[in-house]
Order: sequence, then C-alpha cells, then structure tokens
Amino acid sequence: MRVFNLVWAGQAASMIGTAMTVFGLGVWVFLETGSPTAFTTLVMAGSLPGLLMLPFAGVLVDRWDRRRVMLVSDLGTAVLPLAVLALLSAGALELWHLYPLVAAASACKAFQWPAFSSLVSQVVGKDDLSKANARVGLAEAGGLVLGDLLAGALYGVVGLEGLLLVDLATFGLAGTATLASFRLLPPLPPARTGGDRRGPRALGEEMAEGLRFIRQRPGLLGLLVFFAANNLLMEMSLVLVAPLILGAHAPSALGVVNAVGAVGMIVVSALLSVVRLPRGLVRTVFAVTLLHGCLLLLMGAHPALWMLGLGLFGILGGYAVTNAVTPTLWQRKTPTEIQGRVFAVRRMIAWSAEPVAYGLAGPLALHVGGPLAGAAPWETATGTGAGIAMILLLAGPLLLVVAALAYARPRVRHLERELPDVARAEPAAT
Repeated sequence: MRVFNLVWAGQAASMIGTAMTVFGLGVWVFLETGSPTAFTTLVMAGSLPGLLMLPFAGVLVDRWDRRRVMLVSDLGTAVLPLAVLALLSAGALELWHLYPLVAAASACKAFQWPAFSSLVSQVVGKDDLSKANARVGLAEAGGLVLGDLLAGALYGVVGLEGLLLVDLATFGLAGTATLASFRLLPPLPPARTGGDRRGPRALGEEMAEGLRFIRQRPGLLGLLVFFAANNLLMEMSLVLVAPLILGAHAPSALGVVNAVGAVGMIVVSALLSVVRLPRGLVRTVFAVTLLHGCLLLLMGAHPALWMLGLGLFGILGGYAVTNAVTPTLWQRKTPTEIQGRVFAVRRMIAWSAEPVAYGLAGPLALHVGGPLAGAAPWETATGTGAGIAMILLLAGPLLLVVAALAYARPRVRHLERELPDVARAEPAAT
C-alpha cells in the first residue's frame, strides 16, 4: 500500500485546493449575476468536455504508466487557476472567460480518474481493494470539508485570488508526491496487450473494446444505466442547493452546509477504510439510493439550513458507500489490462446525464418548479428558492421509482453471483 498511500496523499491535498477553487468560482459567478442558470451552466461547462474526452483518455491510460498520466493531467488542470488568477490580477475577468477555461480543465481532468482507478488495482492487493477505494472517498470528503470551510471563511478576506493561489500550491504537492512514488516502485509497464498497434484505426478499436466488454455483460450494463438515471436526478437536485442557500444567506453559510455534508462522507469513508465491505454490494447500492430519495423529499419539504446540512450529511455519507462499493465491484469483474478503457466508458455512461442535469436544473427550477410552488397549498421557501425546493420534492419520488425498476431486473440483482471475479496477479513487494 506504500505507493498507493503516497500518491493518494498528494491527490488528497490537490482535492482541497480544487474544492476551494470550485467554491470560489461558484460564489463569484452567482454574486456577479444572481442567476442560478449562469451558475449551473458553468458547472455544465466543467463536466461535458471531460465526458467526451473519456474514451480517448481510457485508451492512453492503458498504454502508459498510469502515474505519468496523472502528472500530465495535473499539469493541464492547473492552467485553470493560473489563467483565472492572471485575469483577476489584470482586472479583466469576465463570465465568458470562465467557460472555455473550465472546459479545458475538464478535458485534462478526464485522464485523472481512469488513471487513478486503474492504478489502485495495479499496485494494491485484492484484499485491500475496498479499503483503498474507501480511502479515495475519504480524500474526496476531506477535500470538500476543508476546501469548503476554508473557502467560505477566506473568500471575504483573500477573495478569489487567494483561493486560486492555494489551489496552485496543492497541485505542486500532488505532482511531487506522484514523482516520489517512482522511488518506491519503478515505472509500471503499460497494461495494454495485443501488440504495438498504432494509428487512428487502432485507437478507435481500443476505444470500442471498453464498450464491447460492458455490452457483453448485461448485469454491468444494467447497473450502469441505472447510475446514469440516478445521477441525472441527484445532480439536478444537488447543483441547486448552492443557489438555494446563496439566495437567502451569506457565502459562509454555504461553506458550513457543504462542510457538514462532507463530514458524513468523511465519517463513513473512514469507517470503510478499516473494515470490510458488506457481502451484497449490489444490494448496498440500492439501499443507499432509497436513503437518497427520502432525503431529497425532506430537503424539499423543509429547506432550512439545518435540514439542508442534515440532508447533505446523509447523501454524501451514502456516496462514500457507493464510492467504495462500485469501484471494488468493477475492479473484481474487469481484467487489469483493459481497466483504463472499461472504466473510462463506465464513467462516460454513468455521468453522461451530469451535463444534462446541470443544463436543465436552472430552467426547470424557474419555469417548472416556480409555477408548481406558486400553485401548491404550502410554502417551503420564497422567491427562486421555492422553485428549487419543488424540484427536490419531485426528484425524490422519481429516484425511488428508478431504483425499483432497476432492482427488478434479475441480471442486475444477481450480478455478483452470475458474473465471476477475474483472476489477477498480486502486486510485487516493494
């Protein structure tokens, strides 16, 4: 676990800086425009390019040492805070500048996730997979907690410029940790097999290989489609929480609520990093979805700060479970040599609904949630917040219906039993 822990520590530091930048950009956009649509459009610009880049990234992840891929990804992603900082210093930053910058950072970040996910199973033993994946979730949660708390507290003091400087420093820490890992373990051989194929045709064939692997396994495909629908409803709801809070409270309130929510992820991730996962991984996924649907209902019915914090605590705690369960399940069922391609396609399909959710969230809150809230015999919030609360109220029951339909499919329900684990070589001792 030494190589993993070193790389993981660097990435954990980088996640704190990234969370601070994301928080600061979101607050800056909302304070400049006052528009939930402008806010959600920026989030969409930060997700769609990365999704489109994933199949290409997955192929290259399998061709190269995965740590080198992570270094290049970090370097490219650091352009975003550097460019925004330069524009701010010159007094020239405009909203339209952020869209291409965030899109470019998203494309670079697309290489990070499949590289890190594939590296886990390449350097960590089978018995430690669930613990390693839980620690990845713990780093994400820690990044959110510290990032949001620090950003919320410091935004009024150092402004967006200060947050960007911290982000750049954490990129340096992540790169240093990854470089240091080469001293513990020499460069890893490429995982790709099948000869030295090159050129556009070979690239297209390898991209298709990941999709073909999933299509030939109906249980994995069904679970993947479920996650796409689940992510559509969850992300459409969660992206509106920030405008809901900022419409009536200071940015520090958003930082506290986000941090309280991320504490749920930290607590659960820390627990999972030292204990074994439950045996029924698929059942666990759907139990978490049931919890999420109920929490969305409560947050929409009573969108007070304490309820939003409690709801995010449960939702992000549930994410900690699925973030440990789902990668472990896929790592057990996918050969190491094609994990980059398969995991990239998996990510693209599961998160394909994310930019759609971000694009729909603002208009739906304004043109659907608002009129429905005005016609409802109760009042949960005022102004724009009323429409957002109504979207949460609608998303909760829809999520429960989606989960019931997916779990009713035998191939999904019996996935663990019907699809055997792949044989894998254990990492060499270092």
